[in-house]
Amino acid sequence: MSADVPGRWKRRLLALGLALLGALVAGEIAVRICVGAPMAERLPILMMRANPVRGWEMVPGLEHYTYQHRVRVNALGLRGAEVGEKRPGEVRVLALGDSLIYGQGVGDDETVPAALEAELVRRAPERPWSVVNSGHRSYDTAQELALLEELGPRIQPDVVLLCWYWNDVNERNIARTYENLKTRGELAFDTGDRLEGAQRLRWQAKQLVRRSALFMWAHDVLGSKGEPFEPAYFEKGLERLEHYLDRLRALGAERGFVPVFVVVPDANVLAGRRETQPFAERAAALARERGLEVVELQPALEPLVAGSGRLPILPYDGHYDAEANRAMGRWLAERVLALDLPARAQ
Repeated sequence: MSADVPGRWKRRLLALGLALLGALVAGEIAVRICVGAPMAERLPILMMRANPVRGWEMVPGLEHYTYQHRVRVNALGLRGAEVGEKRPGEVRVLALGDSLIYGQGVGDDETVPAALEAELVRRAPERPWSVVNSGHRSYDTAQELALLEELGPRIQPDVVLLCWYWNDVNERNIARTYENLKTRGELAFDTGDRLEGAQRLRWQAKQLVRRSALFMWAHDVLGSKGEPFEPAYFEKGLERLEHYLDRLRALGAERGFVPVFVVVPDANVLAGRRETQPFAERAAALARERGLEVVELQPALEPLVAGSGRLPILPYDGHYDAEANRAMGRWLAERVLALDLPARAQ
């Protein structure tokens, strides 16, 4: 054997390593150009604590970041400014929902509720308007209605928007969640634990990996699925929704607000993937059967996709971006202004 054989193997391995590194760098650049760069997380992140009727809530009075955007949490544990006493003639809208309404990845003034309030003020400046953002990350319909029952008397809404997304047919056990959290104090939502020591190091290591566009793209592609739920599970979710819609209507009659069922579309439907479309159609039909006002937001977003050729979502996140939130806020404002408001709001 030639004495130079080990040297040749080393050179070949080095060349192979350099070629692989070059391919990874090229792939990273290509994905960033085509899809975008991943957004960096920033500390502090959302803190939660146990809530007996909702399972968990945001810790009141604390600030946190959603990616690079600061989030103010008021004394009610909701995103946004403090909710004061109603002004004379004020029309107050309460927006219930999950992270799409909370505004994952966007600023306080770029959420759907913020866009709705701005548009209402622009279109009808002769009267005071306020929109309260009660969106919580990962909340389902049962938790949203529990929030309405708990905080509704304090907020005194004239209009309640129950913003529904297809995965709301999947819900957690509220009582079990509360039992798991009630003795643990304040926890980081993303980890379900205190963000300190080894937990903090693991979280930080995960953020380093998440900075790679190529990794995030591969993760999304490999993690994509076909049918989101088994048909039987979906049907059970709709049965629960019927009960929730009846409760929403009853609360409206009891407390004097106009209940509105808002269907937030799956971004994949805008791209032509319609696996979840039947969920939205069935949910809207159930609400109409109960005489509820129904607003479907898909038409508000379709022009954005047609005009730009891209989905108006945050890269590697899936939540709608600020432009999409503004479009949905404008669409909602037009429908809210057409409502027959309670006498106290006239």
